[in-house]
Amino acid sequence: MDHSAFIDVSNLSEEARKELMEFYTYLLKKYKLVKVKRSKMPIRKKDFKALSIDTIGYKFNREEANER
Repeated sequence: MDHSAFIDVSNLSEEARKELMEFYTYLLKKYKLVKVKRSKMPIRKKDFKALSIDTIGYKFNREEANER
């Protein structure tokens, strides 16, 4: 998707321009990308714990699962 860097706001009133700027600021805060620092420690197999779930005899019923 191509994004334009400019929006023509010359036809808007001063109040509308202010509201547009506030909304733009809100969107910047809402969708701000947070950079996650990656650990430089190696991943060790012993660090992971497993959860065992018994599924023997389990039958999935879509109708029962979708009931509210």
